[in-house]
Amino acid sequence: MLAVSGGIDSLAMAYLVCEHNRRMKRPLDFSAIHVCLDGDGPAKKLPDSTTHWLRLRELEVIEVEGRTDGSGELPLDCYSCARARRRTLLEAAEAQGASHVALGHHADDVVETWVLSLMYTGHAESIPPVRSYFDGAVTIVRPLYELQRRELVRLGRLANFPEPVASCRREGEARRERIRHVLSALGRDQNRVRRQLYWAAVREFEESDDCD
Repeated sequence: MLAVSGGIDSLAMAYLVCEHNRRMKRPLDFSAIHVCLDGDGPAKKLPDSTTHWLRLRELEVIEVEGRTDGSGELPLDCYSCARARRRTLLEAAEAQGASHVALGHHADDVVETWVLSLMYTGHAESIPPVRSYFDGAVTIVRPLYELQRRELVRLGRLANFPEPVASCRREGEARRERIRHVLSALGRDQNRVRRQLYWAAVREFEESDDCD
């Protein structure tokens, strides 16, 4: 299952995975899943143009309402929203009999998450490229792990993606956005610093128990 939010990252993932799959001698069976949830609670479904674009790539489109923790407190902060979306994805994948769920996280997400956890918790936590849940019944994979956001944006222009779904309106308030501004302030040094931080995050993951 390809987790599709409608943003540029997940559209790029769907495009690249489908193009690769089309060239395989024994293609895999994929579907696209969208969790209708944002910081304000249950959210709208994907735009018709995005759904049509996905179906042109022979993807079944499944839309499920995100399940929160039941506390009823809205709006959700970014951590709680992401956790609820991931839980919904995993439960839907298990119900559909899917063995893998692909997420559109890329190298910039790896860097920003690593810096965020280090700065706000004092413990550097990495996004793993692969992680299994439910005793191995469902595995999350991140095919874009080594690609940068700017590469995906350029691909979107070249391949004429549908208009990306607008980001959550709370994104500008998120700590992640502040990290992006801090890194952008480095100017010409930004790319080099991002590369160093990326490999630091990868080493953190490789040296942890997650790689066992």
